[in-house]
Amino acid sequence: MSAAFKSKKFAAYLIAELGWKVLIACVLLQYSGKIEHYSFMLLMTIVITSGFIQVGYILGQAALDKYSMLAEKAIEQKEENK
Repeated sequence: MSAAFKSKKFAAYLIAELGWKVLIACVLLQYSGKIEHYSFMLLMTIVITSGFIQVGYILGQAALDKYSMLAEKAIEQKEENK
């Protein structure tokens, strides 16, 4: 399992993001008959694009956390070897 999925911050943020996106999608689908086609498709595109961008950001942050953890371990090992 990836380190990103072991992070509690990542899991909490992912659940929150997934939750509001599902709610927005449900509302859009429920009112799709009352919204003209172009506006509906634009809103769905914004929601989907936003989701991909935010997941990419989260995975980038998880990778950065992993990199900083490895850097700290390397510094500690170097200090122990002195």
